[in-house]
Amino acid sequence: MHPYRWVVYVSTVMVLSLTILGLPGTARAQASDENNVSFVWAFAALVAEGNVTKQMLIKEDIKLKTGDLLKMFVELRKTCFVYVIHHGARGEIQRLFPYDIQQFTTDYQTSKTYEIPPNDAWLRINEQAGLETFYLVASAQRLTDLEQVLATYTAAQPAEQPVAATNVLTELRNLLKQHRASMKPGRPVPIAGNMRGDIEGVEITAPQLYIETFTIEHQ
Repeated sequence: MHPYRWVVYVSTVMVLSLTILGLPGTARAQASDENNVSFVWAFAALVAEGNVTKQMLIKEDIKLKTGDLLKMFVELRKTCFVYVIHHGARGEIQRLFPYDIQQFTTDYQTSKTYEIPPNDAWLRINEQAGLETFYLVASAQRLTDLEQVLATYTAAQPAEQPVAATNVLTELRNLLKQHRASMKPGRPVPIAGNMRGDIEGVEITAPQLYIETFTIEHQ
């Protein structure tokens, strides 16, 4: 069964493991001003505390519980290629952004806020306990190897998916090893959201490639 399903929550929500409610070689760029990765990122959660729902930003690994809601935002400062990939508690892989690979040549603009999941959808953590890991990857050039292993996983039969998932994770870990030193801390900036007005994002820049992970321990 696919790890996500569509359901309704106030406006719309996606469910995480998640369930959805709502709606050649790894490419490398030369380190130069022309190839800088530059974008704004925000990762927000709506967390229930008794009868109160609290909005919070996710900036590091965190513990959440069943029913908490997640949403991410990306806004390009320069044209670069941003990927958001989820590795779920049951070992499943899903590319959350871009929504489809063709988006890189159809709807991919600077200064536009992209919501993940799109529109009024949210990710909702369901009853499956475990670790949910989100990989945020941005590159000055398209990462064709990463796109290929993701496509292979999507097309795989259930019996083939564990090996295909391992190949995706291997590619992501290779990127982490190769480019961890290129990361730069970002500065807080506002980014438009549909939650309760604007939320605070972080501006991220890197000379060629940026990769970060966020792990949610699902209680």
